[in-house]
Amino acid sequence: MIKKIDRYLLRHFFAALLVVTAAIGLTIISINAVEELRDFVDHKVPLYKILEYYVYFGGWVIKSFFPMFILLSVLFSVSILARRQEILAMKSTGLSLYRIAAPILLTTLILAGAHFWYNEFIFPPANKKRLEIKEFTIENKSKRSLERVHNIYRQIAKGYFYTIGSFNVERREGTDLRVFRSEGNRLAEIITAERLEYVDHRWLASNGVVRTFDTTGESFREFNSLQLPDIEEVPEDFSKRIGKPEDMGYEELKKYIELMKRTGGPYVRESIDLDIKMAFPLSSCIVVLICIPFAANPRRGGIAVSFALGTMVSLLYFVLFRSLQSAGYNEKVPKELAVWGVNGMFFLIGLISMWKARK
Repeated sequence: MIKKIDRYLLRHFFAALLVVTAAIGLTIISINAVEELRDFVDHKVPLYKILEYYVYFGGWVIKSFFPMFILLSVLFSVSILARRQEILAMKSTGLSLYRIAAPILLTTLILAGAHFWYNEFIFPPANKKRLEIKEFTIENKSKRSLERVHNIYRQIAKGYFYTIGSFNVERREGTDLRVFRSEGNRLAEIITAERLEYVDHRWLASNGVVRTFDTTGESFREFNSLQLPDIEEVPEDFSKRIGKPEDMGYEELKKYIELMKRTGGPYVRESIDLDIKMAFPLSSCIVVLICIPFAANPRRGGIAVSFALGTMVSLLYFVLFRSLQSAGYNEKVPKELAVWGVNGMFFLIGLISMWKARK
């Protein structure tokens, strides 16, 4: 059951979270608005489009900085209570620091789960709209640039892939098709065609040649039209732009990794980013676990010192987190260490800090 003391602590925490989110969020938005001001004026962007853009941009701020907002909110709320001697009064009634921290830690764990859900289901489609507004309205780029795609490479199966020189998505036709199929270490077949069309849910190559290689030599035959049933993609798949891994949802990034595995492309960075999507939201809980002892026991200098110490520990956490992530990208450390190493280390430090803090 939630007791009155829990409601009191959480009321201060959520009040601080609201103030911190609004203050820092508006500051970040204001800085970005100043940077984009020239494009707003030069391209005569309507006011309603600017407001719409910054509604979506606010979602990006929440996605990127929410763990830091939680950290600062805990530091502010708990430090103020400690400065007013309210934490000491709670301890004098028999409440330990563990009991005082319990509702905050449980709430931050729930918020971490909500942050993960937000990142994977709400943020990706909203962020795509933000990027579209930025590219086609603020930067005034043409949408027709998405209709034609060049140098397409796809793998159908192991040793079986195709390339398309140029493809018009709207017309559903392309040029310069090449299909390569090998058996073992030997090239078995090459199909070349001048044109490629998607008609009635099937791919048709036209004006081409099929060259077959076996142990007896090479044979070839010309064709006017040839159906390609092994190609599973549809024209819209070629127009999909690959965004940054951090901007994709969990399932979207997972499908992209599967595509890279199928086509033989690199996917080490993306596989690390996939696991980080689960590890990063937990950072708010872990950093809070370390900072509560600092905030609840203010040293000489009061709130400022507690806030500075807690912030320093938190910044160290994020610097190490990104450093290990970069090392994982370069395959200098195992993927598990790159993703969970800092979380594990700081979780242990947090437990020791809570254990050694004045109860």
